Amino acid sequence: MRKFYAFLAAALMSVSVFASKDVVPSDEVLADYFTPGQVCACIFVPADMVCNDIVFTGTFNGWSDDLAKCEKFVNVEGYDGWYVVAVNDTTTGADGYCGKPILLDGDGKFNWDYQIGAATYKRGGVEVVQGAYEGEIDLKHYSSDVPNVYTVDAWKKNPCDAVYHNYKFTVISDGCDGYVVPFIVGSFTGWKFTQMQYDEVASAALEADVYVLTLKAAEESQFQYVSGLWNDEGEVGVQPDWVPEAYLQKLIDEQWVRIPGESGDNLLTHEDANILLDVRAEDLRWARCAPAEPAEVVAFAVKLPAENIPATVEVIGTFDGWAGTAMEWNPSTDFFEATFEAKPSDYFKFRGAGSWDQELELYNEEEDKWAKIGDNQLVFGQLWEDAAEGKSLVLDFSDPDKARWTVKEQGIENITLTEKAQKVVVDGVLYIVRDNKMFNVQGTQVR
Repeated sequence: MRKFYAFLAAALMSVSVFASKDVVPSDEVLADYFTPGQVCACIFVPADMVCNDIVFTGTFNGWSDDLAKCEKFVNVEGYDGWYVVAVNDTTTGADGYCGKPILLDGDGKFNWDYQIGAATYKRGGVEVVQGAYEGEIDLKHYSSDVPNVYTVDAWKKNPCDAVYHNYKFTVISDGCDGYVVPFIVGSFTGWKFTQMQYDEVASAALEADVYVLTLKAAEESQFQYVSGLWNDEGEVGVQPDWVPEAYLQKLIDEQWVRIPGESGDNLLTHEDANILLDVRAEDLRWARCAPAEPAEVVAFAVKLPAENIPATVEVIGTFDGWAGTAMEWNPSTDFFEATFEAKPSDYFKFRGAGSWDQELELYNEEEDKWAKIGDNQLVFGQLWEDAAEGKSLVLDFSDPDKARWTVKEQGIENITLTEKAQKVVVDGVLYIVRDNKMFNVQGTQVR
């Protein structure tokens, strides 16, 4: 009997060892959770960072936020804190497979705020890279034959720490030609445009259009007011979109500007449990109510920093629905040039090779820091006042002390350096030099 209890105690001790991120499930253990050809992702998440289901989204489902199209992580049997998911992905190209885990919020809903914010590489083909937005990372997979294993160090925001309240939004709108109907878009709507509901009783009492929306949301959730337009059939004929015309504007210093600013979002607090917005005030209006602003042809030239310059350069913004307009290099002037139609209120920025991983950064001397143009977007109207006749705009960002391209050091989190190893960047690509040999971030020797 004593031998049995000794055996049982030893077995229990061996099981308890698995309740740690340091004891990683082997490929043999994970083989039970996927079939060859599938992308298998295995993650460790500390107990205090899990308060709901974890799902996986990525290239396999078109980055869908529809839970029916996402795959749910399941616990790895015998390994506390370890979760695994397997998906079929046929993505091809240089980036290969790509995805990220999302922790569902307090109501079990998908929310992009609760995606992975930091991770540590363990093994496999996974590569940890900066995401499209600040505070986010993507997980790029270059192998579907072995599990991709890593630990979650942080969520962008942890819903386990979130405090929820019931919020009531009320908008009193004066309308305009076409009749405006307000929408709310934000983290608590999954960044989907959500139409506010018409309140007949309140509208009759105030003799104005009153719209309301009541929902449960976490404090510090981000949101914006935007607008659509009713058509003659009583339907929303013009849907809201990520365009300047959709936003609410405020008159500041005799200029109409988007609120709460040219970029950024409102944040919910507990004191905002009942939010009233009265657009009948003289200093508020829907941008759709502004006089029509005709687009004009713009001949645009920009001189960019030569270091790490991308193979292709785009000017991109609200003027083309953020699709991107390719610029051609003029060897006689050293300028990149493009011609398109835009309005003075249109925003624009620059990116390289069609990727948000390569954007133009400018140095802010007052704040002593570098920032992407996307963090402080340029507006055509600010330039046109000084532009030459015919709307020919020329910008010179070639000074390396004032402008530079963001260059992603791919996989830097995956590399453990030793005294004999060092990082080098060649043509914007990260390599590791060890024992006079050069390796890419996947570990393949290239020289």
